[in-house]
Amino acid sequence: MSNSEPQKTSNESEKSQTEDVTAEQSTPKSGDTSAVESAIVAHGPKPATEAASKLEAASMQGKLVPSGDAKSAPVATPPWTLQQFFNGEIDLDAELSKRFPTLPVMSDIRFRTLGQRTGRNVATLSTQDQSASLIIDADTPSKVIQLSFSFASMLSLRFTMDNLSDMDRERWLELMHRQQGGLAFLWGQERWERDYLICISRRYYTNIYAFSPRYYEAAARLTPGVTRKLLKWLRELWKEKPQDKQEPPQMLSW
Repeated sequence: MSNSEPQKTSNESEKSQTEDVTAEQSTPKSGDTSAVESAIVAHGPKPATEAASKLEAASMQGKLVPSGDAKSAPVATPPWTLQQFFNGEIDLDAELSKRFPTLPVMSDIRFRTLGQRTGRNVATLSTQDQSASLIIDADTPSKVIQLSFSFASMLSLRFTMDNLSDMDRERWLELMHRQQGGLAFLWGQERWERDYLICISRRYYTNIYAFSPRYYEAAARLTPGVTRKLLKWLRELWKEKPQDKQEPPQMLSW
């Protein structure tokens, strides 16, 4: 009996040492704790869902992985001005007029083509003194348009409308042809997440406001005559169907 008791005490001491080592490994050190806290502050707490985890992992690696889970990500909130308009808090026409009080008046419009094979067309709107202009490039096959607002032939801001459907274009043209005028948005399914236009038609003028999610804006005022010619030009281009590509004649081999 005397020999077995010391052996039991030795086993208990070994077990105690093992528990101490395990506890020491499981307890984070002060340096490790600060590192974890810094990571949480920098990247936020871990997402609760598997989809959010995948999105976070992709963003941490600098990659964008298109998948079904990515489509369920929350949609970006609209700009503050649009949000207040949607909530019925402001008059969008009055607010934009305050933000752009002295718009250049586009009183002249001219049309030309960029070659015969590309199907590209250009409309140049300009002020009477040519100090400001609005150039609209239109690609007939794809129906994509680009609007370039230029000032003093030195600075230019370009907006690309490449996400519009035929329904979006047709609806905008209908709203722009209303006799009483009013507000008309030209945007696609992504709305404010891509370049878009806000147009306000009145009896003696039409204001075109262009916005980009890359945080720049531009605007211009059109006379009634310029507005009518521009809408007619766009309707003809957007309704025109792309011509079928003809295969070049095969060379005869001898």
